[in-house]
Amino acid sequence: MPSVQAAEPFVVKRHGLGTTRTALALGTAVFGLMVALTLAIVIVQAIRGASIREPLEAVWLSWGGTPLIFAVGLPILLLVGAITAYEERREEDTEDVLLTVDATGIHLGGEQPRTIPWGEIRGVCRVERHEVNDEGEETWEPRLVVMLLDEAALPRSSKAWGPSCPWPGTHEILSRSLPYDDLAAAVARYAPHIPVTDRGRVTD
Repeated sequence: MPSVQAAEPFVVKRHGLGTTRTALALGTAVFGLMVALTLAIVIVQAIRGASIREPLEAVWLSWGGTPLIFAVGLPILLLVGAITAYEERREEDTEDVLLTVDATGIHLGGEQPRTIPWGEIRGVCRVERHEVNDEGEETWEPRLVVMLLDEAALPRSSKAWGPSCPWPGTHEILSRSLPYDDLAAAVARYAPHIPVTDRGRVTD
C-alpha cells in the first residue's frame, strides 16, 4: 500500500471550451468528419461508376468555397494547437488548478491562490452564501472553506472562518461540480483527523 507521501495528489482543474486540449479535440473531430465525408463520396461514386468531381465540388465549393477554405486551414490550426498543448504539458499550468489536496496541505486556486499546510487547518467545509449578481438576481453560491479556527472559536460570519474559493467546477464550462464525497475522501487520505462537513446555507 503506498504511503501518504507517495500517493498521487488530488487535483481539480478547470475544464472548458477555452482550453487548448478541448479545442484541439473538437478540431480533430471536425477534421476527421471532413476526411470521412470525402472518402465516402469517392467510394460511393466509384462503386456507382459516376462522376466523383461533381459531388465533391457541390460539397466543398458551396457558399463561395468556404468549406474548402476551412478544410485547408484546419490542419494548420490543429498543428499550432498540438504544439501549444505540448508546451502546456511541459509547463506547470497553475492557472487551471482550482484545488489540490496533497501531503503538504490544501492549495486553493483562482485569482488569489493560497496553500494552507495541514498544521494550520482545523476543518474543511462546504457552505452556500447568499449572493446578488449583476442583474440583481439572488442566488446561493457554494464555496469551499478551509477553517483555521477551532469549532468553539468560530465567529458568526463564515467569511472569517478561513480562506475560501468557489466550489470547484461550479463556474467552469463543460465541467461537473466537485462531488462532496470525493473531497472528503481526499482529505481523509492525507489528514484523517481533519473534519470535513457540509454546513449548507449560511446567512452572512
